[in-house]
Amino acid sequence: MDASEGFDVVWPSGCARIEEVTANQRPNDLSGKTIALIWDNLFKGPEMFEIIQQRLNANYNDVRYVDHTVFGNIHGTDAQEKAALSEIPDLLREHGIDAVVVAVGA
Repeated sequence: MDASEGFDVVWPSGCARIEEVTANQRPNDLSGKTIALIWDNLFKGPEMFEIIQQRLNANYNDVRYVDHTVFGNIHGTDAQEKAALSEIPDLLREHGIDAVVVAVGA
């Protein structure tokens, strides 16, 4: 092909296939709220959650936490991840979750 005819351009990552999702309104104050802790069982989740909880408790009153073990491991084989992730919406409703902290390994 002659350069004057132009070139086809191909993006190595392919086309985006994710639909945009509108974010829910965030709470203005976490006092009296219930926060889910969700982890992928990789990088220091329990240590990080302890620090996060200490900081939140220093700034907000009566915060309740639902431990990551309730939500399972969100990392694994495709089937394991899909199974764990598919259960999260129901678990969030069941436990009356107002906000979520998701910790993933780096």
